[in-house]
Amino acid sequence: MSGNQLSGSGYWETTNLVIHHTLPANGMSREKGQSFLELLIAMGVFILIVSSIVFLIIDSHIVHRIGREETIAAFLAEEGLEAASSIRNNSWEDLAEGEHGISFSGGSWIFLGVEEDIGDKLKEGTRKIIVKDVDLDRKKVSSKVTWQLTKNRPLEVESFTYLTNWQKIGPLCYGEATECFLFKNPRDCRDQDGCFWFAGSCQGTPTPCSNFQGEADCLAQQGCSWGFNN
Repeated sequence: MSGNQLSGSGYWETTNLVIHHTLPANGMSREKGQSFLELLIAMGVFILIVSSIVFLIIDSHIVHRIGREETIAAFLAEEGLEAASSIRNNSWEDLAEGEHGISFSGGSWIFLGVEEDIGDKLKEGTRKIIVKDVDLDRKKVSSKVTWQLTKNRPLEVESFTYLTNWQKIGPLCYGEATECFLFKNPRDCRDQDGCFWFAGSCQGTPTPCSNFQGEADCLAQQGCSWGFNN
């Protein structure tokens, strides 16, 4: 700040006034603390965003891998059932009850050991065929594939079917009878054994295909087939 004044000798004198503003020490500390807090918040948000992106990338990779490996496992399980059916076709006696591995040898499938090593297709993978007697001429056959997705995450796919001694028994009624609720008109509903029309919809429980002993009754039941069930 400056100003002029008249001296006693008749000359003008110029004076300068300088004002210094001093920021209190506690004010500077507050600003530094606030800046440090803002930095921590920014770093936290950044870490959270990066972590989320990394998690999404890893999760997407795992989901893709699970889908691919489950497809392979499903194929191997179905192949196991086909192998069991081939063994049955060669000899019903060879389809022995128990747990089996399989091997393709001499142009045909055979049971070998209690499980098959498929580690070349799936990590630590095994395939096992499980045969259980249902009655004298029918067996339940399951094909189970297990493997390790990661060290602590095992996965499993299992398929099953029923095989009959078709060389010994005659034709039969097999299949899955169409459920009653699927029929949308009274006529089709009433034609399905076990179903009835009530209050504008088809209700009831369809008679299983295996209950029919004759070809005509079997074929009249939607969803059923007559013949040899492989």
